[in-house]
Amino acid sequence: MSQISHDKVEVVIIGSGIAGSTMAAELGEAAFNVLVLEAGPERKLSDMISSQIWSRRLRWAGPEVLETGDLVGAANFAMGWGTGGAGLHWYANWYRLHPDDFRVRSLFGRSLDWPIGYDDLRPWYDHAQSYFGVSGNDDSNAPSGEAYPMPATSMSKQSSAIKPGFDAEGLELTTNTLAINSAPYAGRAGCLLDGWCDAGCPIGALTNPLVLQWPRARKAGVELRHNAYVARIETDPSGSKATGVLYLDEQGRENLQPADIVISACHTIWNARLLLLSTSDKHPDGLGNGSKTLGRYFTSHALTTIHGLFSQETEPHLGVSGANTLCLDGYEDKQPAKGAFGSRAWLVGQAAKPNDLLGTALAKPELYGEALDDYLRNASRHYGNMTVLCEEDSIPENRITLDPSKRDRYGLPQAHVINSLPHANATRSKLAKEEGLRIFKAAGTTDAWAGPRNPMHMMGGTIMGDDASASVTNSFGQVHEVDNLFVAGASLFPTPGAVNPTATLAALVFRTADYIRTHRSEWLP
Repeated sequence: MSQISHDKVEVVIIGSGIAGSTMAAELGEAAFNVLVLEAGPERKLSDMISSQIWSRRLRWAGPEVLETGDLVGAANFAMGWGTGGAGLHWYANWYRLHPDDFRVRSLFGRSLDWPIGYDDLRPWYDHAQSYFGVSGNDDSNAPSGEAYPMPATSMSKQSSAIKPGFDAEGLELTTNTLAINSAPYAGRAGCLLDGWCDAGCPIGALTNPLVLQWPRARKAGVELRHNAYVARIETDPSGSKATGVLYLDEQGRENLQPADIVISACHTIWNARLLLLSTSDKHPDGLGNGSKTLGRYFTSHALTTIHGLFSQETEPHLGVSGANTLCLDGYEDKQPAKGAFGSRAWLVGQAAKPNDLLGTALAKPELYGEALDDYLRNASRHYGNMTVLCEEDSIPENRITLDPSKRDRYGLPQAHVINSLPHANATRSKLAKEEGLRIFKAAGTTDAWAGPRNPMHMMGGTIMGDDASASVTNSFGQVHEVDNLFVAGASLFPTPGAVNPTATLAALVFRTADYIRTHRSEWLP
């Protein structure tokens, strides 16, 4: 089968999720000729149906990611598939990393440092929250920044039931910060608080690429090509310049897409996989792997859920999937006890439907028959829940590799994630679980229990750094060895903190887009 060659574009972006679509809109509006390649199918707002079963269609449907270690299981659940990527089923929790999160090595002798600090990102955090539309109130435990453009949503019955437990522990529970409209904003409707964020948001109250970035990008002339599975990034004979990408279309045909600038804006695992697949004589171990750090320093968040039944009615099916309230009180204390390390954050009062993976039924998977029926009748009105995120150290042993024994439909090695939680982080997670159970018992639950520890979010693998011998990219996501090749997304994070990564991901995208804009003459003829 002959290879199909396409006309050269100025910028080709791989991935149409939050990172890719934001970059596309920014560069398109800066008059770059931009093409975005998306491996999955086209998605429309009409595909957003309020059903947790239906929402599975929005999740990863590409090659399975293999996982080993004691903190695995999120990869195939968390990634997206089609227009907007995981941005169609994300929960819109919007938090900034704290200043100490950027200097963990310098301050604590563990993990890594970022090549930039909080002050470098602060203006881009401020810009991002206005661009996306964020609702929230001032929180004395959050990093400094401009006021949010919308007030927070009101405290739910579920959070009101849980709050006395935080009061008893001397902890401050605040309203959550969300990229969800608490009122009409930028032409988009306010949230209905019907608890279906997990299935997407057809009214656009939850900011997603279909209602924010893609209308802007298309207006700017950006082209989006679906069912385009990128197999490798091509380089010139010297290996110092990316010349374009090779992708496979729906019929399995090879397509060569030349470009002046290449930006890999895939999910964390796929960014690393694509660079590892892009071998050549000059890059035998993958693009950007001269430091031997490509794929290494993978991190996630150690998640533990706390569940309980309350005497008062909590309306658990209403609200937002992310969390109604938040506790960052104590986040700064990364060494809470001997042998424990890492920040932690409580996300409180997530909307929960009765069924499916995140529903109240599976909060007690051991029940069946009449006992399950009795529990669900009670839980549907009296259930409460919260989630703690704990920091994971960045260590080289946790990594993304290729497994040549397992191949995708095109014969390419599948990605393999190895992730085990360092002992000090596991101890921190255990302390958080104990804290959560105390909170629920102090809140007066008739029954309180904890779920198993699981991973949430995925970061690292193409980490940024000043030292080309110890990192893959510089602070702008520019690959050290190939200066017209950029990476965008959470794979750049040297450390994960203990908060959801999207606000930081977005701030980095805006910062990199500005860098490309102001240096365009270096790459364009």
